[in-house]
Amino acid sequence: MTRKNGTESLMRDLSLATVAAVCALVAVVGFVVGVALMASGGVETLIPETGEQGLEWIADVQDGRDLFLVGAWLGVFAGLFLLVALVGFYDALREAGPVMIVAPIVGAVGMTLVTISHVLPIAMAYELAPGYTDATGVTQDALAITTDTLASASLLTNYVGDALSWGVAVPLYAVAILKTQVLPRWIGWLGLVVAVFGGWLGLLGPASEILESISSIGFIGFFVFIGSMGIAILRRRQQLAAG
Repeated sequence: MTRKNGTESLMRDLSLATVAAVCALVAVVGFVVGVALMASGGVETLIPETGEQGLEWIADVQDGRDLFLVGAWLGVFAGLFLLVALVGFYDALREAGPVMIVAPIVGAVGMTLVTISHVLPIAMAYELAPGYTDATGVTQDALAITTDTLASASLLTNYVGDALSWGVAVPLYAVAILKTQVLPRWIGWLGLVVAVFGGWLGLLGPASEILESISSIGFIGFFVFIGSMGIAILRRRQQLAAG
């Protein structure tokens, strides 16, 4: 009976914002470790390009298969934690106004698409990569077309997901931070930088290699933004508890 009461008390005290903060930090760590493992296996990117680069990706995945798969799965699970974080941040910033309800909805849809785009390359690594490596002639040519198709599907899904998450959800949260000052204002300004470089300029990335390179600023900034929000929300909870 005591254990049940303790659990119920914990659930009452544990706010959605706190859960989001913890998930945000777990997501950042998961992505960093996942990328490091894939890089250690010789695979530079989770999502392959099309054409010759896609075939080179298959060769790299075959060479570093185990490290790639572990790192890729870490990235997928980190994405699920990030989905919870983008939904839960609403709890800390809802005082900014009713329009804030858009942020968790768009963030959840965006991260769902991103997660799908990350699962597709894992499926390719399990089945398509070894099949292409062992095949010859016409069969290998057919598998190369399949590789391009799946790579394009993954890239486009990721593109739309990032546009929603970075281009819509992040700036909404950023403006809410600046408006309410619930969290440090510099986090809000960082969110706007992420929105400009990763979300809005990122939409033009496929049309320009220069813009695509610049959008990488938004990619790095996004994880700094997410991690900073997580830390700031936890610190605010401690301050409220102490005060």
